[in-house]
Amino acid sequence: MRRYVYRGIFGVVGLVFAWWEGLHPWPSDPAHVSILTAIIVMFVLAILVGRRHQRMSSRAWLSRTWASIRRPTQRPPLYLFGTVVWVMLVLAVAGWDFRSFLLELHSLPTLSYLIGRVSRFATGRSILVAAWLALGAFFVAGNRVHLAPKGGRTSSPPRDAADREQLP
Repeated sequence: MRRYVYRGIFGVVGLVFAWWEGLHPWPSDPAHVSILTAIIVMFVLAILVGRRHQRMSSRAWLSRTWASIRRPTQRPPLYLFGTVVWVMLVLAVAGWDFRSFLLELHSLPTLSYLIGRVSRFATGRSILVAAWLALGAFFVAGNRVHLAPKGGRTSSPPRDAADREQLP
């Protein structure tokens, strides 16, 4: 129950912040300072929310990630497929933006041009900031709390058959 109260409070604070941010014209000092403040607050929340709510320690997670990078063929095919899809998506978006920027094609606008068309209005800025905060909250908190075992993180990472083959 307490978890939902905290989420509600953070949700309301986020919406009020997004509304307040939308009131400022974009190229203004208060707008820049408040966004910088939001970034710092998200990093602090990431540390506080993640503390003792992870399945494994950060060191164990990093070692498993590094092992996966060194030996990608030992991961299940679904992991490799997901990685390839995300890399292709990021490269496609970056390529689209880079090409339209270099060629200055108005038929193929840059991402900053499209976002600028939305963010020039106070409501558009508020919606973009709210979406940015929601996406940040998802990545910061994610499912850490739901995945945590009772009593905090475990001393050793959970291992399945693929992990036993991969880790020493």
